[in-house]
Amino acid sequence: MKKPVRYAIGIVLILMFCIGTGFLFRHVRQEQSSLVCGTLAVHFADSLRFVNEEDVRNYLDANYGPYIGERLDSVQLYRIEALLESHSSVIRSEAWTTGDGVLHIDITQRAPVLRFQNGQNGFYVDGQGFIFPLHDSFTASVPVVEGAIPVDLPAGYKGEAPDDFSRRWIGGVLEMNRIVSQSRSWQRSIKHVRVRPNGDLLLTLDGRSEEFIVGQPEGIADKLTRIDRYLGLIAPSRPEGYYRTVNVKYNQQIICRQKDT
Repeated sequence: MKKPVRYAIGIVLILMFCIGTGFLFRHVRQEQSSLVCGTLAVHFADSLRFVNEEDVRNYLDANYGPYIGERLDSVQLYRIEALLESHSSVIRSEAWTTGDGVLHIDITQRAPVLRFQNGQNGFYVDGQGFIFPLHDSFTASVPVVEGAIPVDLPAGYKGEAPDDFSRRWIGGVLEMNRIVSQSRSWQRSIKHVRVRPNGDLLLTLDGRSEEFIVGQPEGIADKLTRIDRYLGLIAPSRPEGYYRTVNVKYNQQIICRQKDT
């Protein structure tokens, strides 16, 4: 077959494909324009329960408006996703419709790694330091840091810590949590983490009466090494309960204070 003929046939086939695609697209659009949203199906990508299906329905009703009965091709999927992702506990959402009239929504919730608690006030942080509020009906099973948390936040705050000190302090506590979570020994040993008004961290270890003064959340690996050295070299030479506090906040120092001093 001559080259001009093959070229002409190719052009004709491409045109036929484009025309067929256009007719198909038009047919699909016509079908979609006659279909309406009849129900909502919410799927969760995790086992967290900060948000449930009823919450999603109520949130859309309050912020998006009616969607049941709306034409499928008129449902504003990007707007729905943006609305849901504005919720403090939702990190990602994906919305789509199917020809059976169902609006599907996939929800991925923000996973906390720590809870900070100061009396009745508290908040969660995820692994990147994003802050979001506690939930009334669900409590995540994560380590708790209690006491005079040196981070001043308005009620319901979400986002990064509002100032450099708060970001550094939270980041340091997250780093300590990362180190501890990678060690089965420290996971078993550390029973409680408290915070002094100056932001210093205090650790209580399982089976020990001493309080370990870690200081500001920085240089944590070295401080835990000094606690380990105390437990291995100093504590065995004294009777249980001999020391009230063990201070490792200062570089290369272990300062032990007796209970009666």
